[in-house]
Amino acid sequence: MPAPFRVLCVQHQDDCPPGYVGERLEQRGARVEVVRAQDELPDPREFQLIVPLGSDDSSYDESVPYLAREFELLRTAIVADVPVFGICFGAQLLSRVLGGRVHVNPTGPEIGWLPVHTSQPELVAPGPWLVWHLDVIAGAPPGAMEIANTSVGTQAFVHGRHIGLQFHPEATVDSATIWAEHYRKELAEAGVDYDALLAETRECAPIARERAHALTDRVLEHTKILSGER
Repeated sequence: MPAPFRVLCVQHQDDCPPGYVGERLEQRGARVEVVRAQDELPDPREFQLIVPLGSDDSSYDESVPYLAREFELLRTAIVADVPVFGICFGAQLLSRVLGGRVHVNPTGPEIGWLPVHTSQPELVAPGPWLVWHLDVIAGAPPGAMEIANTSVGTQAFVHGRHIGLQFHPEATVDSATIWAEHYRKELAEAGVDYDALLAETRECAPIARERAHALTDRVLEHTKILSGER
């Protein structure tokens, strides 16, 4: 039986855990280790995959206390060819470390179960996926390729073995419910119906979990972690 591969999930807040992605990684034999971004960060070279998760912080806000340390973690991983699988805020961090730009969406938050336009459906399926963000990745960072988008902006990009996703494949019904309750006022201001969003989240739950697991499998194939290839 092959030895477990180590995955480091960097979690920024309690309501943004690895969810379905972490669940599938463990099913595929990973030893998933979750560390709070606010705590001391380990050496990424001791892991086979780095997964920075979501946050309601801004990736361009230099006053965020942990930001410089997490940038350094991701830089070290990239130089060492340790693949990064960034999700939402984590994808924005990855984009910035690679030299890309992130900015606030001038039309307001993009929230809902939305399809994405994908040029590589064998890697990122069209969804629908749970999209929930205020900031936008302004195109693929230098050396990367945008592989999915909505009318608002980039939803997925690849850079070698690294992948960034603006949407939330990891989100469970519980986490989405907490976000909706916490941001209920903001949802109303954005014209998103709270009850309809939660009803759709519950309706989508079985297929969302299946879709997230399939995406996680494709990420593992893309990064060649299980095959040991580089």
